[in-house]
Amino acid sequence: MALDHTLWAPIAVALAALLAFFLDLHPALGRLAPYWGALASLAATALVLHARLQLGAGFYWDSSASILGSYLGLASAAVFLVLARHPLLRRLPGAFTGLCLSVLLGALLLVGSDELLGIFVGLELQVLPFFALFAWPGSARHSLEAAMKYALLAALASAFFGLGIALIYLGNGDLALNPPLGPLEGTFAARLGFLLLLAALGFELGVAPFHAWVADIYAGAPVPALLYLGAVAKVAIMGLLINLAGVSGAWLLPYLVLAAFSIIVGNLLAWRSATPRRMLGYSAVAHAGYFLAALAAGPLGLIVATFYALVYGLMHLGAFGALLSLPEDTQGLPWRHLRQQAPLAAGLLVVSLFSLAGMPPTLGFFVKLGVLVADVEARRWGLAILVLLGSALSFAYYLPSLWRHPPEQRSLALWQSPGLRLYAAAGILLLALGWLLLPLFFSV
Repeated sequence: MALDHTLWAPIAVALAALLAFFLDLHPALGRLAPYWGALASLAATALVLHARLQLGAGFYWDSSASILGSYLGLASAAVFLVLARHPLLRRLPGAFTGLCLSVLLGALLLVGSDELLGIFVGLELQVLPFFALFAWPGSARHSLEAAMKYALLAALASAFFGLGIALIYLGNGDLALNPPLGPLEGTFAARLGFLLLLAALGFELGVAPFHAWVADIYAGAPVPALLYLGAVAKVAIMGLLINLAGVSGAWLLPYLVLAAFSIIVGNLLAWRSATPRRMLGYSAVAHAGYFLAALAAGPLGLIVATFYALVYGLMHLGAFGALLSLPEDTQGLPWRHLRQQAPLAAGLLVVSLFSLAGMPPTLGFFVKLGVLVADVEARRWGLAILVLLGSALSFAYYLPSLWRHPPEQRSLALWQSPGLRLYAAAGILLLALGWLLLPLFFSV
């Protein structure tokens, strides 16, 4: 029996993840594990592009899924390469690589699966590895607390998602996103199940009012795990929400309410945050609101939301990639040390914060402009005003973080590597000049 080629990408990642766990049996092989992860991620990208616009075996690699699936593979490869010599990977690099590849496998299932059961499996494959990644040996003392909080709330989200699937099956008698008996929300039980799915995904994405875990996780978890969480796991959740919005267009009101609440709560809490990492955590809530504001705009919003998910992942890669050079117990931003010892990382952090705030001509400006245009086109005037006000308020906490100094000015030895320098240089160019690639994006 021939294997459907729409399954090749997840199967390749699954096999690579299994093999990665065995690389720790020999120290020399363990040191090569991140490069193995990068190679597997690039192979997954090629396989996703090969299966573009193909339907089969419960998978549908449409344009949105192909774009985000390709991004997930490329982002994973970049993370593996920049972390290849990171101090946190001196212990069990093969296990770290295997866990991250498991997250990538779950992410591909989330963006490409056409059935709720496959989506549930993908969600669990994506969530469970972070229990270990957040409490990785050698990380800061608060990492175990962060892992416990994430585990409890992720378990609650999984329960909501499983119950939602059961109710949808009770109402529709089918687990497909496009069931043959009618729309996904055809009966009362299916509607209630769909709301539970949104609540579960709200927990995973950090949407208000499901955001209580975000700041504590961002403040306590190790930076390499946070880098992968925002750049891969959250983008996959966004891809799933895009798919749900595409098959359930009647449910724009919940997206609108969650978007408005997230923009207000996220920006206000980020403005009042005491440390940069907590600020970045709460600002992620606001960015989830901007993303949902695009989904609430209807068909045009689906295109804008795909672009927003892609650019949000790039901005997260830039911000937390720059923080890799700092010791794990650093809560502030020691700009003097960054400028002197790692100028490229400092430059990447500056450009990333500008992009997150929406400063032209960075990529962040263009995606927020796209959300604004989509909301105006759909006559979502309230959301459009909130996007403008939230973006304006974000300058009040992103930009001051560039010159605020931590009270402790102790001498710091920053981690640097040729890979990090190359990563920082590429990130600066992409976030600052990536708008030149917009015609290529819209031609896909």
